[in-house]
Amino acid sequence: MVRNAYSAIGIATVLVSASIGAVQQTTDQTNVPRFRVGVDAVRIDAVVTDRDNRIVEDLTADDFEIKQDGKLQPVTFAQFMPVAVRSAATVVPKPSGSVEPVAPVATPIKRDEVQRTLAIVVDDLSLSFESVFYTRRALRTFVERELLPTDLVALVRTAQSMGSLQSFTTDRRVLQAAIDSLQWNLFSRSGVESFDPIEPRLSSDRTTLSPSDFEVVTQLRRSMAASGTLGALSLALRGTRDLPGRKAIILVTEGFQLFVKEPGSATKQLDSRLRSALDRVIDQATRAGVVIYSIDARGLQTAGIQAADNFTTDVTSQKMTDSAMGAARDRSTFNRDTQEGMAYLAEQTGGFAVRNTNDLARGLGRITNDIRGYYIIGYTPQTGTFAGKGQTPQYRKLTIAVKRPGLRIRTRKEFLGVSDPQVVPMMATPVDQLVHAATSPFGATDLGLRARVLPGYSRELGTFVRTLLHIDARGLTFTPGDDGRKTASADVLGMVFDQEGAEVGHLSNGFSVALTAEAADEALRDGLAYVLSLPIKRPGGYQVRFAIRDRRSGALGSVGEFVQIDDVVGGAFALSGIILRSGDRTGSSGFGDGEQLAIAPEQALSVFRPGERLSYAYEVYNAARVQTAVSLWRGTERVFVAPPDTLQRPPDQEKSFAAAGGLGLGEQLPPGSYVLQVVATAEAGSKPSRTAIQRVAFDVEPAPPK
Repeated sequence: MVRNAYSAIGIATVLVSASIGAVQQTTDQTNVPRFRVGVDAVRIDAVVTDRDNRIVEDLTADDFEIKQDGKLQPVTFAQFMPVAVRSAATVVPKPSGSVEPVAPVATPIKRDEVQRTLAIVVDDLSLSFESVFYTRRALRTFVERELLPTDLVALVRTAQSMGSLQSFTTDRRVLQAAIDSLQWNLFSRSGVESFDPIEPRLSSDRTTLSPSDFEVVTQLRRSMAASGTLGALSLALRGTRDLPGRKAIILVTEGFQLFVKEPGSATKQLDSRLRSALDRVIDQATRAGVVIYSIDARGLQTAGIQAADNFTTDVTSQKMTDSAMGAARDRSTFNRDTQEGMAYLAEQTGGFAVRNTNDLARGLGRITNDIRGYYIIGYTPQTGTFAGKGQTPQYRKLTIAVKRPGLRIRTRKEFLGVSDPQVVPMMATPVDQLVHAATSPFGATDLGLRARVLPGYSRELGTFVRTLLHIDARGLTFTPGDDGRKTASADVLGMVFDQEGAEVGHLSNGFSVALTAEAADEALRDGLAYVLSLPIKRPGGYQVRFAIRDRRSGALGSVGEFVQIDDVVGGAFALSGIILRSGDRTGSSGFGDGEQLAIAPEQALSVFRPGERLSYAYEVYNAARVQTAVSLWRGTERVFVAPPDTLQRPPDQEKSFAAAGGLGLGEQLPPGSYVLQVVATAEAGSKPSRTAIQRVAFDVEPAPPK
C-alpha cells in the first residue's frame, strides 16, 4: 500500500465570510390555542376515549383533574380540537387494468386546511436489512389506504436527514417514490436480521479477526445508533413546532436500550448520556405539541435460533444445547429491552408503541386512527414550578384524570421546569432562510446539494468534520458579466448538533464564481464542489447540517449527515474519513494542516464507472503499527476483499500518518450503490488489540455507449 501525498486538483472559488446570529423563523399565527409551558399557564394536549375507543368531545374544564408532582392544580381551560376524519381518497386502478393501485393526483391545500401533520421517521440507524423490506411494504400500504387529502406528511431518515429524500407534501406519488428509495443502511447497528448471528470463536493469531474483537465495537455502534436516532428526532421536533394541524411523529424503529452492560460487567447500568438526550426529546415534544408514536419494525420475534447461527462442532451435544439456550435468552432480553426504550418515549409524550405484530401497516393505521380529536387543557402552575435565575430546573410530573366514569385519557407525563422563551416575530431575511433550511430536517430542494462527511484531526483544529459539498449548478442563477464571463454567487451555512439536538458549532461562508461560457457549461453538467471544515471539540455522535442559498434567486438547498467523532485528542485509536477519487492516485495530502482542500466535483459526488481505477486515502490516529483489511460491499454482499496489509507509522510522525490504496472496478461491475470498508487493528504488544472501522459509500453508473 502506498503512503504519499495526493496531488491537488483545484477549482476557483472566492470565499466571503459572513456572520450568522441567532434567529427566529417567522411563522403564521392562528387563533388556535398553542401548547405552552410558562410561568402563568401550562397548556398540554390529551386524548379522551370511551370504552369503545370512541373520541369523547363534550368535556369541559370541570371534568378534568390535574396533579403536578402529586399536588392538585386548578384547571382553567379545556377546549376540544376536532380533526376532520373521513375516508382516505379512493384508490384507482392503473389504466392498464393492473390491480396495483396508484395514488390520485394531489390538489394544493392552504395552511388552514391542514388537519394532520405527520412526520414518519424511519430509523435506519437501527433497522436490519429484513426490517427495511417489511417497512417499505407497510409504508406503501399505509400511504395508499390511510392518508387523507388534508394530511401533510414527510418521510425522514435518522441516518441522513436529506432534503432531497422527502419534504412535507400531500402528494402520495411523491411519498411512494420516497418509500421506494429507502434502503438498508450499512451503518445500522443491525445486519441482515435483527439479531447478530452466532459465530464460532476463530483463531487468535491476528491473521484473521475474531468476532470477539467487535464486542466493544458492537456496543458502541448501538449507542451511536440510539444517539443518532434521538438527535434526528430532536431536529424533527424543531421542524414541526410551528406547522399546522394535529402534529405527530411516527418512529419506525428496532428500539434502543436505556440500560446497557459495561464491558466486563454482568450488571446493567442506566446509559446516562442516552437518558439525558431522551429527556430532552420528551420535553421538546411537550412544548411543540407533538405526540410521538413508535412501531417495532421487527414484528413478532421468537428470539430463537436462526439460520445464520453457526455453532462449533467440536463440543458435546449438551454444551451446544446450553449455548443455544443462552443465546435465545440473550436475544429475548435484548428484544424486550429495546422495546421498553421505544415504548417509554411514546408513552411519555402521550402516544403509544406498536409491538409484537407482523402487520405493520395495520399498526400504522392504529396510530393514524388515534390522531382524530384532542383536548387542549390549561392550568396555572404553582409557585416554584419554574427554576429562577441560577437555579437548576427540575422535571415536573403530570397526572391527569377524567371525573366522568368509564373514560380513558392519554397525555404527556412530565415537562421541564423552564418557561418557553417569548416568540418575537422577525422578517425572514436571507440569514433567517439559511438557518431555517439548515435546522429543518425536511430540507429545501430548489437547489440540489449532496454532502460527503469526513471526520478528521489536525494540530490546528483538533477533531473536526470536513465536508465535501456537491452543488447542482443548474439551481444557481448565472448572469453574463461585462467581460463575457458568467457569474453566480451563493451563501453556505454549516451547523453541528449534538445527540441532544443542541447546536455546538456553525460556520458560514460565501462563494462567487466567474466562468467562461465553456466552463459554465461544464459546471451545469458536472456541478460545483465546495469544502467546509467544522471543528468539533468533544467525541460523540453528531448531526451535521448544511444549507445553501443562491444570492440572486433566493433558491435554497439543504442536506444532513450523521457522523461519529472519536476521542483522538484523548488517545483513542481511530481512522479518519475516506477520500475517494478516480485514477491511479494512491496518496494522501493529509487531512489536518489546512482548512480548505482542493477538490473536484466528481470527488464530492463519488460516482464512478466500471473499468475505472478507484483510489482511496485516509489517516490513522494513535497507532504505530496497524493491520488493515479492505473490502467492497454491495448491500449485504461482499464483492471484493483485498489481502491483509500492515502499516507502520513513519518515524517523523507522532499522532497520525496517512494511508492510501486503490483497486480496479471490473468492466462487468453492475451499476448501483457500493461501500468501501476499511477495518484496522492496532497492534499494541502485550496490551489488548484495538479495532477501528471506517466506511464510505459511492455509486457506480453505467459506462457511456461507445
